Amino acid sequence: MSIKISENIRAPQGHSPDFGLYFFGPLISYFLSKLPAPGKNIYFVAREGYWLSKAYSVFHRLAEEPVYLLTSRTFMYKLLLDNPDSYSYSLSGDFDGTLYELLRSRFMISDADIQNCFATKVQKTKYILPYDFDKLCNVLGGYQDELAEIVAPTKLAYMQYLNGIGALDEDELHLVDIGYSGTIQKLLTLLLNKNTHGHYLIASKPGTHSVGQNIATMRGCLRENVKLGDGYLPLDRSMFLEALLTSPQGQFQDIRLSDHPDKQFDYYFGRKVNSQKYFHELEQIMLGALSYVDHAVKHNITFEKEEVETLITQFVAKPNMIPKALWHLFSIDDDVTGNSTVDALEFFGLKT
Repeated sequence: MSIKISENIRAPQGHSPDFGLYFFGPLISYFLSKLPAPGKNIYFVAREGYWLSKAYSVFHRLAEEPVYLLTSRTFMYKLLLDNPDSYSYSLSGDFDGTLYELLRSRFMISDADIQNCFATKVQKTKYILPYDFDKLCNVLGGYQDELAEIVAPTKLAYMQYLNGIGALDEDELHLVDIGYSGTIQKLLTLLLNKNTHGHYLIASKPGTHSVGQNIATMRGCLRENVKLGDGYLPLDRSMFLEALLTSPQGQFQDIRLSDHPDKQFDYYFGRKVNSQKYFHELEQIMLGALSYVDHAVKHNITFEKEEVETLITQFVAKPNMIPKALWHLFSIDDDVTGNSTVDALEFFGLKT
């Protein structure tokens, strides 16, 4: 059974669960229908994985939720700072500033560790990426022993964490995320030295990718081979999805073995944006989405990808589609690129 979505659909004006039902219900139902069935070694990664893992449990009527794997791009950049093979990912974005600023913002290295590790002159040297990529690789390569010492406590704890959730026992991992370029997947492939399969809503670079001695395979369930700026609105305006598909915590930044007798790890997260500060409101939105997933399964309701794309495009392209009472939730942190917090509605001119 397939329900056609009208081009003239109007935004719901009711309470938050109604909005979640319309905005996320069909999208998540479609995405879940394209994922591997239970039995595969599936891990839902990053903040988006928090709600997707819960929805997967509803979709397949599971007694327990699949694993929600704590990770983030910035965390993986830091974790693999002592591995030069990771620099093609962590140093790929634009940057203009000193080495000190790069280590603080992109790699979350503490001021004390930078001061102890790098000579003052080196810290103050300015670089422009991608122009100075080779220079930066050479500089960091000359400090491998020091960098390994800095990240050692984090890596020790994280490997024990991964072992505890079963990731080290698998021959290969299936990872689920919204998208888009698969950086986290590739870095996990490098860290774990095993093949991985990435299942994304949108995959900009689908297919197989060599990562060290292993292969990272990527597929997009909604669309493949589209990049930011191509005009494909579900991707170009994906921050609308990212703003709400988030965990109660901020960006995952560090993990350490705990000294407390009642817990194994201490977890560290970044600052919270509005969707986390007002997480009780976000829960109501996602309650509507999960209730629709349950409804769709019960009644065998399915969607074509064109229907899902039409629906999402209506919400992210037209003013007044998102209830004003929920506007404050559509902000995301963009610290990895140095842009602090970005308001999606304001950024795309949809506040009227």
